[in-house]
Amino acid sequence: MKYSFKVVVLFFVLLYAVIAFLFYNFYKNLAIHDTKQEAISILNTTKALRNYIESVQRPLIYQLKAEGRLAMDFFDPKIFSSSYIVKNTYDILLKDAKLSYTYRLASNNPTNPDNQADPFESKILKEFQSGKIKEHFEIIEENGTQYFYMALPIGKNKPSCMECHGDPAYAPLAMIRRYGYINGFYEKVGDTRAFISLKAPVSDIVDYHIREFEVGGLAMLFTFMIFIFMAYLFYKQELLIQSKREILLENQNKLASMGEMISNIAHQWRQPLAQISSALVNMELRGKRGKLTQETVEEKVAEVQKQITFMSHTIDDFREFYKPQEQKDSFSISQAIEHACRIISSTIEKNSIEIEIGIQNDYVVHGSRNDLIQVIINLLNNAKDAFVENDISDRRVAIKAYIRDGKKILEIEDHAGGIDESIKGKIFDPYFTTKHPSVGTGIGLHMVKLIIEKRYGGAIEIHSIEGGVRFILVFDTKQ
Repeated sequence: MKYSFKVVVLFFVLLYAVIAFLFYNFYKNLAIHDTKQEAISILNTTKALRNYIESVQRPLIYQLKAEGRLAMDFFDPKIFSSSYIVKNTYDILLKDAKLSYTYRLASNNPTNPDNQADPFESKILKEFQSGKIKEHFEIIEENGTQYFYMALPIGKNKPSCMECHGDPAYAPLAMIRRYGYINGFYEKVGDTRAFISLKAPVSDIVDYHIREFEVGGLAMLFTFMIFIFMAYLFYKQELLIQSKREILLENQNKLASMGEMISNIAHQWRQPLAQISSALVNMELRGKRGKLTQETVEEKVAEVQKQITFMSHTIDDFREFYKPQEQKDSFSISQAIEHACRIISSTIEKNSIEIEIGIQNDYVVHGSRNDLIQVIINLLNNAKDAFVENDISDRRVAIKAYIRDGKKILEIEDHAGGIDESIKGKIFDPYFTTKHPSVGTGIGLHMVKLIIEKRYGGAIEIHSIEGGVRFILVFDTKQ
């Protein structure tokens, strides 16, 4: 998988956080919009009630006065004052409401001092009077709390309004006795003398609608959990496929070199077998001549035993290399280099290749010894093939191990003709090769990169040098 599962999970978490934030703001704005519409509906209802009182109820009272059925100075705010009636009607209307609004009537010249507009309200009233706005909405902050604020003008003064708000000399005596004759008078027909407003904490509005957000948020979270779970299943499946692919490539790489390895064994055994044969023939001839002594027998047996031990060690080297190694251990870099060179020593000798080993720092590496041996063998075989293909006579490979800037480094450098710059970025791709199919499979260098990066947590660099190439293997400093 190109990206680790942790990155995928982090991406989904960040995506969920962003969407949840947008989702929350959407519901918040939706809640405010709905509340605004509800507030407008309530305010319009109160305006309609005021209009009814002013257009129907109050003229009827005047008619009853004119007919003598009511005293001319009769005044009772419970049936006469639209502000009083609306305020009490509002209290009844919102008694069982789900949201707690604060209702207010504000005027610069109120009859009731409780309705005196503050500077903020006076500014809004001025805009209503000028006709600049028909409604006012904003989020205000008071004492560190945000409030939803909605206001509508109550309508312009009608002629019927002048009896109570015109010249106090013509106002009902009961009203004068109740409120005095200082405030609420000398208004003009056509003036917008007041507005009504509703105010509610934004937190209350959001809390009221939070259930919708919670349900939507949980549904969205559940959806994201399904996505993450599906991503995890794909990730595990990809890991399994990748693991099988790596094992297959590794086995293909070893099988591809098995024929050459068998040739190496045969070549390394040829000389010991010749010496064993020579020792046996010598003993046979001495026996026929009657010159075979106990000392000679012991000497030849020891010589044969030495060659058999060498042959046994050769088999052990190859068997150890091909044996699966699951557990990691710690070993020095020099051990890995020497073991790899022993395994392909016959190939090196057969192709007249000189190996120059320079161990500046014999550092310790932790991991699978066979994996690193395979890396070194693959790079040496790659150099050998390049020497043969390019028909180069001066065949030298330099292997260096050192520590620089706290990093453990292994260099393998050859002068076998180098690598074309146009394909340098492809040489580690699986099955990519410039060799003839009978010589190269395109697996070797891919396995080198795979082992160093995945199993040793390191990195591999390739640098072109004059007439050749230098591979730099950098091991994880924790190794």
